Amino acid sequence: MSVIVKPLKRLSPGGLALLAVLLAMLLIWLGLGFTPRPLLVNRANGSYAVTGSDGRLLRLSLTSDEKYRLWTPLAELPRALPDATLHYEDRWFYRHPGINPASLLRAAWSSLIVRERWIGASTLTMQLARQRWRLKTSSLSGKLRQLAYALWLERQFSKDELLEAYLNLAPYGANIEGVGAAAWIYFHKPAGELNRDEARALALIPQNPAARAPMHQAARQRLRQAWRMAYGNDPGFERLWFRQRNELPFAAPHFAERLHGLYPEASTLVSTLDGTLQSLCETLLAGFLRQHRAQGVVNASVMVVHAPSMAVRAYLGSADYFNRQIHGFVNGLKAPRSPGSTLKPFIYAQAMAQGLITPDSRLKDTPLRMGYYQPENFERNFYGPLSATDALVRSRNIPAISLLAQLEKPTFHEFLLQAGIAIPKQAANYGLSLAIGSAEISMEDLLRLYGLLANRGRLQNLRWLLDAEPDLGRPLMMPEAAFLVREMLDNNPRPQRSFGGRSFGQQQIVAWKTGTSSGLKDAWAIGMMGDWLVGVWAGNFDGSPNSHLVGRDLAGPLLFDILEAIAIERPVAAAEPPPAGLKRIEVCTLSGQAVSQWCPHSKSGWVIPGISPIKSCTLHRPIRINPGTGLRQCPEDAGQAETRVAEFWDSDELEAFRQAGVRRDIPP
Repeated sequence: MSVIVKPLKRLSPGGLALLAVLLAMLLIWLGLGFTPRPLLVNRANGSYAVTGSDGRLLRLSLTSDEKYRLWTPLAELPRALPDATLHYEDRWFYRHPGINPASLLRAAWSSLIVRERWIGASTLTMQLARQRWRLKTSSLSGKLRQLAYALWLERQFSKDELLEAYLNLAPYGANIEGVGAAAWIYFHKPAGELNRDEARALALIPQNPAARAPMHQAARQRLRQAWRMAYGNDPGFERLWFRQRNELPFAAPHFAERLHGLYPEASTLVSTLDGTLQSLCETLLAGFLRQHRAQGVVNASVMVVHAPSMAVRAYLGSADYFNRQIHGFVNGLKAPRSPGSTLKPFIYAQAMAQGLITPDSRLKDTPLRMGYYQPENFERNFYGPLSATDALVRSRNIPAISLLAQLEKPTFHEFLLQAGIAIPKQAANYGLSLAIGSAEISMEDLLRLYGLLANRGRLQNLRWLLDAEPDLGRPLMMPEAAFLVREMLDNNPRPQRSFGGRSFGQQQIVAWKTGTSSGLKDAWAIGMMGDWLVGVWAGNFDGSPNSHLVGRDLAGPLLFDILEAIAIERPVAAAEPPPAGLKRIEVCTLSGQAVSQWCPHSKSGWVIPGISPIKSCTLHRPIRINPGTGLRQCPEDAGQAETRVAEFWDSDELEAFRQAGVRRDIPP
């Protein structure tokens, strides 16, 4: 015992303190292996970055504690960055147990024996511990805590895990933490795309971020001095172009928030958004609202989708995100609203798939009462018998409601549920008013439905991320019915454009449908042009009505302005050939039935063999007329009679014609 005590007596108080520290650290090191793993990085409180399809930043968000802190895996960083960081901060990182004994002895001698300030002995792991637990290491007790935490981290994590955590927590000036955020802020690129000079410059900042963060000229000069000390006369620093925090973009805010809501765990989201189309839609929407501001129209939403992939290419949730008067922060594309008549095409598609009609079938637009329900048309008039195509493009309520009442296996309510539309009520709660918009639906879901018409009956989810696996979808609608409804909507007359007072050019085929909600609270227009799908909504988020909120008159022109801009900027696919399951036959232009020998006029029309209701025309029939009296010929005078063709309308149809102001004579 005396052999051990005598050398200890020769040690100075500082030496004894150092020995005690080393023994304590040894005991701590042994015991740390039995403790639970700490949370190294709280990734739940991180920023998120959203880029467009071209890789340009749309938004870098702040954390809840007002920091820019973007998690970036070590595997995604260029090798130059960790190499430069370790070369400058901790060359022995992969060889020490969390502390560098040589550096620690030198620092202890300086502070405890010579009584100078504590000189640099912090390993990268120690710096990580200080950053992770917000330690104040200017005092001896703070430094000891830092040492203990560093040893604990080394016992619990691999070197690569510690290096990754350091690079994501290191200070890079002001409220910037981690190299992921620093790369976007200073160089407007992801950390994985940093070049060698950019990586080496960032490696110099954490040692003195307050002085070296290149946010002004003086700081850039200090960073230049650090560069020369670290890398000599390497001219790479002069090639760097540093950006500022106030240059960070804040584009497509509703879209960025929507992506973060869909993928809350992701830190960097490379989206499908097309920056050019987004900018065009913003410009056109701003001009549209300036034009209609005097009418009290102050808000609208626009969404553009590339139909084959269902990739979201433009997304404007409101007219102005920052305008509190119109509740601009609300995302109108996600919010459920009354769709008006925009669901009618799917009623017609179901009716054709169930063998109830063809595009040329005659439907009755006449007064209708079903129990206590007596629907009306938007214009409060009737057209009498008209083709299914005319009934759809004129958006007549009565024919659509009559068809909905006949649908079964599935019903229209069941069809919407099969499509994944979140309808909160049972079918009985909506009744037949489902045909005219009694169930609320969002623009996102509405465009998913119209994707059925664009993609031959296959239902696909919206695609938000550029690297997402393609959604092959699932068949939900008969391809022939989807094709026919889209072709029917091609016949919809085009509106006057918002600007210039002229019609949209006829060089592009556009299938489109509008809708107006009950009470004039929502105006909708949905259009399909080639492989592009566009939705427009106008209204007020507080639900206030406006007599100008009529789909065809208000939303329609804006829809075609956007379609024309897309046709100029992006290629438009040619129309696809009809499905093989369709067949053309000659049909009577009046009855819509297969032409008979008595029909005076006919045209070519589509049918689905084996499903469509095909029968010969019964409207045109021969009658025998006495040439002298003009009356039907009696049998005994048959020899002198001549044969003529007459139209035989039923009494309900004739009454409807009368109300519509159209003359139809009963055969004599």
